[in-house]
Amino acid sequence: MLPELRISIDCDASFRQPARYALATLALIAGHRVRFTASDADLHYGPVPVGGAAWLPASPLAKALTRREPVSVKDQDLSLRDIRFLGLFPVPSFPADSGVDSTAGGVLASDIVAAAFFFLSLHEEWTTERRDQFGRFLAEDSLLGRRGEVDRPVVAEYARVFSAILAAAGLTGDAGPRFAGRRAAAVMTHDIDYLSKFTPGLIFREVVRNFLFNRRHVPFAARRERLGEYLTFRTRDRDPYVISIRRMLEIERERGIVASWLFKAGGSDKRDVTYSLSSSRARDTLAALREAGHDIGLHPSFHAHTDAGMLSREAGRLREAAGTPLRSIRQHYLRFVYPQTWRQQADEGFFVDSTLGFAEQEGFRNGVCHPFLPWDAETSAPLPLWEVPLTVMDGTLAHYRGMPPDAAIDRIGALLDVTAAENGAAVLLFHNTSYDAHDFPGWSAVFERTAERVADGRFMTAPLPAVVEAWLASAGYDSTADFHQVINTEPSE
Repeated sequence: MLPELRISIDCDASFRQPARYALATLALIAGHRVRFTASDADLHYGPVPVGGAAWLPASPLAKALTRREPVSVKDQDLSLRDIRFLGLFPVPSFPADSGVDSTAGGVLASDIVAAAFFFLSLHEEWTTERRDQFGRFLAEDSLLGRRGEVDRPVVAEYARVFSAILAAAGLTGDAGPRFAGRRAAAVMTHDIDYLSKFTPGLIFREVVRNFLFNRRHVPFAARRERLGEYLTFRTRDRDPYVISIRRMLEIERERGIVASWLFKAGGSDKRDVTYSLSSSRARDTLAALREAGHDIGLHPSFHAHTDAGMLSREAGRLREAAGTPLRSIRQHYLRFVYPQTWRQQADEGFFVDSTLGFAEQEGFRNGVCHPFLPWDAETSAPLPLWEVPLTVMDGTLAHYRGMPPDAAIDRIGALLDVTAAENGAAVLLFHNTSYDAHDFPGWSAVFERTAERVADGRFMTAPLPAVVEAWLASAGYDSTADFHQVINTEPSE
């Protein structure tokens, strides 16, 4: 276990618990286990430096983050020892004759703890009412979206500034591999919305909309050819969604990738495509995943993100069918209400979620590229659940962004490079439509090229729970409860 980093805090009482949470999270990213203390600290967060401790200046504006009101931030790019970071909360400067050096230890006049909390706590989502037609927070309403920088993991920048301040005082964290011998992690995940392409809804689309009413606006011969091809999907051996699962498993086995596969277990909305978990198709798929050592998780139905009873019933069905505990979850359509959805997931006993991503824009939704413990702003406490944000989804690139396969390959590669540079964890979502040339021509190559890059030696390639566990252990934490206790324990002398 690493030596503990002792941290003292002097700020408004309303912001002390949020400050402990943000500091512990930045320290975790930097490779430090922490203990909060009232004296004899290695690092002090406050308006003025204390003793010989390294100093992170605190802004009096930080307390505004505890209220459900939009805050006005002064976003500007700053730098510290060639580390670029986004400043949000300026710190008052001191008169020349005050005896306080506002650049002591290389600290400049910006509160990175408050800034990190702004992003980690989803403050702008908590205080913004506008949503899309599915109730989702929009990228264009986020600070990073307005700046055109959703692919910028700003919290990792704050962690590097944090490390630089400590290094100036002779304090270093774990700069080595943080993910089971690798410096970064890449998690392949698969939401199984359909187990068959031959469903009533898709039959109606192909026969009525496409063939009879020509919604695709193509000649009759092309309509007839497409319908003929679709009708061959009636058999399991020809079904593209079955073929996709089989081929994805084969590719991942060849590349040494173990993934998280998330299944549906109910639904009552037209956007839910239900399938029977007791069917031979479902049983065979679940058995193949268990045998290969993959993680099986829940992909709840359209309305379950705000219905705890629905979530619980669906989790129970999948647990019984899978014959294994469920630790991973991602909400259908990425539907999420802060902080209710996370609370429900934690209450149901899930260990890790990966819903936090924009449907219409790839990147880092809240500027985070590492696993983090979500904050519940309504109770002013962290939740006992981990979030590993969704970095990129195939549907985002194909549908919302309209990218051709070659461009999608390059975009995914760029996001993996950013994650690797920050020693972070990327989560990639490929549905079992990758080998469906009928509707997604060329996307099998996107999946295969991504699998090559994920397995190029830079990344731990494991399921969501294993990545979080490796991440925690690397900084000397035994469990979620251990990390939780550090944040919640009042400082000692």
